[in-house]
Amino acid sequence: MYKIRVLNSEDLKKLLDIRDVIPAVETAYEQYSRGEAELFPVIAHEFESGLREMDIKSGFLSRTGLAGLKVIGYVADNPDKRRIPAVSGLVMVLSIETGRPVGILDGMVITEIRTGAAGAVGARHLARKGSREVLIVGPGAQGRAQLHGLMKVLSGIEVVRIAGRDPEKLSRFVNEMSSLYPGVSLSAVRMEDIQGAVSSSDVIVTCTPAHEPYIMKDWVRPGTHINAIGADFSGKQELDEDLLPLSRLVADSKVQTLEIGEMQTAFRKGLVRESDVIEIGSVISGDVVGRRSEEEITVFDSTGMALQDIVTANLALVRAIERGIGSLVTM
Repeated sequence: MYKIRVLNSEDLKKLLDIRDVIPAVETAYEQYSRGEAELFPVIAHEFESGLREMDIKSGFLSRTGLAGLKVIGYVADNPDKRRIPAVSGLVMVLSIETGRPVGILDGMVITEIRTGAAGAVGARHLARKGSREVLIVGPGAQGRAQLHGLMKVLSGIEVVRIAGRDPEKLSRFVNEMSSLYPGVSLSAVRMEDIQGAVSSSDVIVTCTPAHEPYIMKDWVRPGTHINAIGADFSGKQELDEDLLPLSRLVADSKVQTLEIGEMQTAFRKGLVRESDVIEIGSVISGDVVGRRSEEEITVFDSTGMALQDIVTANLALVRAIERGIGSLVTM
């Protein structure tokens, strides 16, 4: 018999701070691009297009000695019909040495904070210095996580606009985030008015489950940095595919972005070649230059990697052991 530590959402909120997750995610990206970590093929299935889906992402980090997987379920109408979150799931971490699971963790807290950290990493290495104005599309939990991450790495942020279709969610986002960041001007933008917000932004974050582009090529001004967060499944898309050939393309995983990420449509249409895409891990290590000029448009596609979940979960497990937090289950 052996013991597995189980950490629920409340445990994780006590254990994790995005400021610590950002360097952990950077390490995962760097190890992946150096061949010291590996992703297994993503398993994904849509039960109903745009409404119900399931994803399984997995991989390992040889230097860290850990493997793991995340299982996620998405049901779009959960909040309205059942008053439960649209997304739920679990992360499992295993020791490569023994093959035994060492922890089972709530997948939503892990996903939110590691994806917010991923956006922070993208902006830290690709956004122009002195970026002031930010547009976030998607007023949900991930929109909040993205703002938290950006505020940790971009010291010059003065204006944040949040765009979405639900006026109540937009109002709630503005009220909550204004109290946390009183020095920032926060305002809501309706989706039908998004063009002006896109054209005036230094940094744009897209974190929606869209299957049709809503950020158009002609709206994006030179020098803009875009964190494309939402596309992580075949058929998803947030950016005009014609924008991508005009941009510096950076991905967490080149394989994933071309198969299930923001660049899948442009790649399928022949607008983007595999050689046009670089990985953020190579930018972090200094092996490849990220932004090459002040006028260049940069796009970071965060498709979501199991490695991010593993390193974030491991950070939580180490702290949980030190503080005696969580439940031990005998197997």
